[in-house]
Amino acid sequence: MNTQNAKSENCLMRNLELLSIYNEALHFMIKNHVPNPHQSALHWTLHNGTPRYCVSYKRAYVVICQLFAGQNIRISSAIRKQMWLEIYHKVKALLRLHPALSIAQALDFVLTHSRASRFFVSEQQARRGISSCRKRRTLRLQSLIRHQS
Repeated sequence: MNTQNAKSENCLMRNLELLSIYNEALHFMIKNHVPNPHQSALHWTLHNGTPRYCVSYKRAYVVICQLFAGQNIRISSAIRKQMWLEIYHKVKALLRLHPALSIAQALDFVLTHSRASRFFVSEQQARRGISSCRKRRTLRLQSLIRHQS
């Protein structure tokens, strides 16, 4: 799988997880008559959802090794930089507990078994992701209906 396909797949996984948590939060907000339920659900999802880290192992390994080497990582988004630092701190904590592990092993464990503290995307990216997933679902349903007719 090339880098662009891996990135697209990671974004799709993240967006599907985002949509799932958002839909549950939206249902709760509507049921409890929360003012502006869509915005409230989006805000709650972004800051309280505990998604998986949807990043490629190869990219994560490069970034984490740079952080262990004390190098400055070139990440333009402050939100994404927070995510990489969170992963780095989890890997570092795991290595303190189990010094025999390699960085690669610790990183693999963190990416496989750990959850992020939040979604590391902006509200605008989250809206686009939710919209994209809804459009994909609608297109799939329309395709199924056409094939059944």
